[in-house]
Amino acid sequence: MLVVELGVWIIPLTLFFVPCRRIVLLLKRLQEFHRSMTRPRRPQRRASADMLSRFSGLNNNMVFVL
Repeated sequence: MLVVELGVWIIPLTLFFVPCRRIVLLLKRLQEFHRSMTRPRRPQRRASADMLSRFSGLNNNMVFVL
């Protein structure tokens, strides 16, 4: 009889708490998304010498192709 009484209480409680848990997880993800969108961006790094040399090589190669 105790098992039946526990089942009568547990099933409705799980039907209530599972959607609540999902709503809480959704709100947590929305807060993380809002925080990531509103925090200041890090300044971008300046182009390194290696990148600049690659770009200059591309320009030289484009002249030969044309």
